[in-house]
Amino acid sequence: MKHFFLILTHYLKRCINDAFALIILLAVPIGMIAFNSVIGDAPMYNGYNINASFVSPAMLVGFQFFNSAYILEFLYKDFRGSMRWRLNAAPCTLRTFIVPAFIANWLFSMLFGVITIIVSSVAFNAYWGNLWVVAAVLVLVSLMSVIVGMLLFLFTKKMSIANGLVYAISFGMMLLSGMLFIPLGDSAIATFFMTYGTPLALGARAIAMSGSMPGLLEMANFDLDMTQSLINIGILAGATLVLGLIALIAAKRRRTF
Repeated sequence: MKHFFLILTHYLKRCINDAFALIILLAVPIGMIAFNSVIGDAPMYNGYNINASFVSPAMLVGFQFFNSAYILEFLYKDFRGSMRWRLNAAPCTLRTFIVPAFIANWLFSMLFGVITIIVSSVAFNAYWGNLWVVAAVLVLVSLMSVIVGMLLFLFTKKMSIANGLVYAISFGMMLLSGMLFIPLGDSAIATFFMTYGTPLALGARAIAMSGSMPGLLEMANFDLDMTQSLINIGILAGATLVLGLIALIAAKRRRTF
């Protein structure tokens, strides 16, 4: 247990010291919320900025999957790079290192999500609705992003390929979820992806439908539906569990750690 907390602290420091991560996971989503909070007439409703309230959930979940790149950096450098022989010489197994690395990235991703929520609420008057739903979505989406990074590590041989897939997956899901403000049309397939087809769409709509003000929901073309919000969270939880099991099975069969 002593080794666990020492290693966890080490990986958390490496996360926080990454300036590029600060930009991608924090500055960009907050910047997008700030931009949308002042664009146009920036309508207000009961003291809340409608544009910021509408965009904030999308930005929160949309940028979580970029965190997959940071768990990849740890995995490739520490378990396939020159650091591996030093870890093998340590007085504990490789698995002692992988669990703290995994948890550190998960905590790191959630921390930046919490900061985004606080800043958007305080600085831009965003309304988040039911905070329990927001917390559940953040926990699940951030966990899924780290698991995806683990899967990419297990099924790719080069870090450059894995990183490319991270950005392709992240931007691809944002596009299909309608978060890049590129018209996708009103076909059945486009509607499916913008509502249930990606983890980002499931998470953003779960937040939007959970307890926002009726006036805000009408302007955003959403319905207030806590039941559907919980269903979305259930789907997210199920998908996260399945991906986690796949990662565990793949790691054992490939004897990676």
